[in-house]
Amino acid sequence: MKKEFHFLDDGGEMGKLMHEKDWSLTPLGPPERWPQSLRTTINIILNSPFPMFLFWGDTLKGFYNDAYRPILGIDGKHPKILGLNGAEAWAEIWKDIYPMLSVVTKKGESIWRENLMIPIHRNGRIEDVYWTFSYSPVKDESGNVSGVLVIVTDTTEAVLAERRLRESERRFRELADLSPVWIWITDNEINIEYSNKALLDYVGIKNESDFTGQVWVDVVHPDDLDVVYSGFAKALDEQSGFTLEYRVKNHSTDKYEWFKVLGVPKFEEGKMIGFIGTGMNIDKQKSFSEQLKEEVDNRTRQLADSNLKLEAMNKELQSFAYISSHDLQEPLRKIQMFSEVLMENEFDKLSTSGKTKFEKIQSAANRMQSLINDLLSYSRTDTEKRIFETVDLKNLVEDVKSDLGEELQKKNGTITIVNSVELEMVKFQFRQLMYNLLSNSIKYSKSDVPPVVTLEIEIITNANTIDENLLNDKEYVQITITDNGIGFDEQFSEKIFEVFQRLHSKQEYVGTGIGLAIVKKIVQNHFGVITAKGELNKGSVFTIIIPKKQ
Repeated sequence: MKKEFHFLDDGGEMGKLMHEKDWSLTPLGPPERWPQSLRTTINIILNSPFPMFLFWGDTLKGFYNDAYRPILGIDGKHPKILGLNGAEAWAEIWKDIYPMLSVVTKKGESIWRENLMIPIHRNGRIEDVYWTFSYSPVKDESGNVSGVLVIVTDTTEAVLAERRLRESERRFRELADLSPVWIWITDNEINIEYSNKALLDYVGIKNESDFTGQVWVDVVHPDDLDVVYSGFAKALDEQSGFTLEYRVKNHSTDKYEWFKVLGVPKFEEGKMIGFIGTGMNIDKQKSFSEQLKEEVDNRTRQLADSNLKLEAMNKELQSFAYISSHDLQEPLRKIQMFSEVLMENEFDKLSTSGKTKFEKIQSAANRMQSLINDLLSYSRTDTEKRIFETVDLKNLVEDVKSDLGEELQKKNGTITIVNSVELEMVKFQFRQLMYNLLSNSIKYSKSDVPPVVTLEIEIITNANTIDENLLNDKEYVQITITDNGIGFDEQFSEKIFEVFQRLHSKQEYVGTGIGLAIVKKIVQNHFGVITAKGELNKGSVFTIIIPKKQ
């Protein structure tokens, strides 16, 4: 049964903890053997409403009261530092506080520090804490210093609040003086309390302090004074912001110029004490308002003219498409038809030279036919109505593979789609896109290596990191088409998408030089991007990124 120690009576939580602790297991021994000076000092701090801490003995063991307890926070030192050696209890700051403790214990001198920053481990981490404290010697019965009494206050919030206030005011004034617009502060009677450099310079005042009070009458146009007073009065009555326009005299020209002045109410402790505002010179805007209106009218007329020209160009384009699909192709079809008849019926009668010439006529006519068809396809990608529908990409690719079956079989090639996704597209355009790219991969294959084409599809959400014109908050489908063909030099990765650009002669590979231009136009119609990479004799990679949903 524990003994009664009356010096711990009324000691709150800490008194209870001290009473229940088995001190016989510590170098201090049981409390009945403690010196009277220690017991008296502990009784004093336990009954004090002020935060107190006692370092005692050669190893500076620690005792503290309930008022000190909140300083230790949670998940920190409490209660394990009760009776613990100072160097162990305060290991993280011992090098900072031990020299001060030594002054007290060795010289018997008291120490006072105000708002001193000393870190402390509390609340599960090391925190920077500001303290105002005193260290005082506690003497034993022999008159020797046996302990140090610490009376302390955590002033962190006050220090930081004062620092924030000073920094806020410093930054406000610094930024305000750098601003080209007026910045000002008034009280409730619209007396100016602060004005920045831009305002002072404009009215010709060098010292912020002849420019305070009711200065409006000295700088505002007489006809606009009522606007100022009534505008401020209304805002004060409603405790709201305001926007006013009035004229102010320019000190350097002695002329009045228009300013737009905005103000918001300023509150302290829930009570309105004035206004904070800005002023911007709008004299040019006012002076040129009519000129601006005239300019807008001119631009509107120019836009209307441009629209008429654009409409005319569209009609011309439609006429071109009609001529290309009918008038131009009609004589071409006759050339092809009669050439075929001659080749079938008269071929044996021709000389070797004549046969060669007729073959060249047929070849040229066929190339002309392909060119006209490709030009029509290219023009239609802009003019045809776009109807988006959800399509499974794998089904579309399989459809294209079926069309390319003969070429694939002839070259013993393969087209593999690794995975698939449904996306919104203009189906007939996207089918043409896939046909052009896949047929190119087969066409530009190596003569001695079967073409292998692979399509990989994935959903991406970071499209903007790939191309700045795409959006990061939108789902995109990335289609990567890789082949093992003849490839191309990397320097032509942009050029190959231009109309009539060919990297190989028509004798080597048949084509019009429009196919990839059509592909790029279709990708743009789907609000996406396409890129190409290649390496000579190793293959090419085409990457398409388009929105999953339009």
